[in-house]
Amino acid sequence: MSDKLEDYEDVSVYGIDQTRRETLLARQHECAVVWSTRDGWPVGVMHIYVWHEGRFWVTCTGERKRVPALRARPQSSIIVAFPGEQTLTAKTLATVHAPGSSHHGWFYRALAERVLPTQPAAIRAAGHEAWIARLETPTRVVIEFEPQKWISFDGRKVGAHATGKWAPGLPWVEPEDESS
Repeated sequence: MSDKLEDYEDVSVYGIDQTRRETLLARQHECAVVWSTRDGWPVGVMHIYVWHEGRFWVTCTGERKRVPALRARPQSSIIVAFPGEQTLTAKTLATVHAPGSSHHGWFYRALAERVLPTQPAAIRAAGHEAWIARLETPTRVVIEFEPQKWISFDGRKVGAHATGKWAPGLPWVEPEDESS
């Protein structure tokens, strides 16, 4: 293959397709949630998320400053990083669901499924119901982030392009090691 990378001016050719995006989002569990303050500053925090029906879902108490900020200015973004210099950024619109909404039940269960395997043995032993009971507080909200636009980057493609093993426009074949 003769089409080798000569510069890094246009990295848009190294995107992640929808199928790969779905695979990555289902595998990962942590993202950066970014919103703006009333004086225009972007701010972000890390959240454990659930990817469900094409949306990101997170939870926190209603007292967190992000809650009124997202209600007032729902334009936000989610950033997720993966091994191999793969990143996804979604421009999103946020919806804050009040405590006790219909989303809380399914979301808490999905979050428990996702998080409990990574917790210490004592917490895992208490089980899903005990973990969910700790979440069910009078002020806890669930925040839904609906992607409006995707910005993606797959650094593995840059390496393959630079070494002449792949070129933009050709099909990308995922390496055998699916953890990459």
